[in-house]
Amino acid sequence: MNLKWKLMPLLALAIAAAATMLFGGSASATHPRPKGATPLRVSLAPTYKPCAPGVANEQHGAPLAGLSCSPPVQTSSFLTVGTGDAWPGTIANEIGSARIDVKATSPEDVKISSTITDVRCKGGNTVPGFCTTANTDNASVPDYSGQLQGNATIRITDHFNGPIGACGACTDPATVQDLTFPVTTSCANSPPNPVGPTVGSTCNVSTTANGVVPSSVQDNKRAIVETQTINISDGGSTGAGGAPDATIFLSQGIFIP
Repeated sequence: MNLKWKLMPLLALAIAAAATMLFGGSASATHPRPKGATPLRVSLAPTYKPCAPGVANEQHGAPLAGLSCSPPVQTSSFLTVGTGDAWPGTIANEIGSARIDVKATSPEDVKISSTITDVRCKGGNTVPGFCTTANTDNASVPDYSGQLQGNATIRITDHFNGPIGACGACTDPATVQDLTFPVTTSCANSPPNPVGPTVGSTCNVSTTANGVVPSSVQDNKRAIVETQTINISDGGSTGAGGAPDATIFLSQGIFIP
């Protein structure tokens, strides 16, 4: 047997080993990530319906000279906030924010908190049973005592994946298809204030990702969670978070006085 034929088995083994390293290594590949990215804090402001094509009746001033729709229409069909020119007698008291903090110590988790003030029912008893406390500044926009629901579309890239239907240890890196992560908030009427301006309800939540969806955050799985726009929806006509007729009330944004 000449040298060529003697080397062929060794060559085949080398090719097989290389293929194993190439294709086997892809399942354990890593992904670029930051040193840290926490917290995420966003301010919340009332949302308005978009100006649809063909409906515009005005134009914005230059240089942002896009077509515009007048008057503006709130997206929420049920809730509003105090503002004197919209609801006479009231003043602007709404301040809202949502904050997301990574808890990096074991057991790892993600802390979620939000506070929103001056939440009022829109134009009277729009949510039966949850608009019972009138305000002295304007009785037509009473306190709202139902629920809100915060939501954002998220995209997870982490090391907690495996074969479809047989995840097993779930150690592979992968990017998950986009999904939503709703968090419900409860609102409480503000105490009466007979000597000064009144304010609508206050809505608070303080929870964690694992408190909302158990085991959604795992130890040592090195996750990047891309978070798109955070929206706060009203409770629809039933005052319940996630109601089928709920509409967006607030969204992440800024206010320029």
